[in-house]
Amino acid sequence: MPVGKIFTLVFLKRNNSVLLGLKTRGLGEGLWNGFGGKVEENETVANCARREVEEECGVIASDLKQIGVVRYDLDYDKSADVVHIFTCSKFDGFEKPSEEMNPIKWYKYTDIPFEQMWPDAPKWYPFMLKDKYFSARVIYTDKNTIKDSIIQEFGSLSNALKLAQ
Repeated sequence: MPVGKIFTLVFLKRNNSVLLGLKTRGLGEGLWNGFGGKVEENETVANCARREVEEECGVIASDLKQIGVVRYDLDYDKSADVVHIFTCSKFDGFEKPSEEMNPIKWYKYTDIPFEQMWPDAPKWYPFMLKDKYFSARVIYTDKNTIKDSIIQEFGSLSNALKLAQ
């Protein structure tokens, strides 16, 4: 399946906690997630990640680190999307909810509400939380059902990016 849309997803982290927002509209409405969105034309994935964090939770990311990539093969609409995953532990400003992500909340790593998230989140979050480079490929038969998945840890980001192509 050829890749269609490219997205970013950023996780702000501090003191063994991660900031999540409850999506209020669009894809993922009603689910907790990190902050991100679609990469615009002539925009790098890093610039998209910075822009989305500021738009969705009001802070300026100062140490974005790309940690992984997840490729979603969507059997139900014969398309594939790629999501570039970032972490950030240094940021300026105070986090605040937005029109798209409300409320926002810090969750201890042990208290992440996986039952209110995308079904694939528990599969790759452990890599992201430990800052391990990873690549994942997830095949969905519909928006709630995973047909298959593969997640691999890598020693470098460049190797992780190869699996998602």
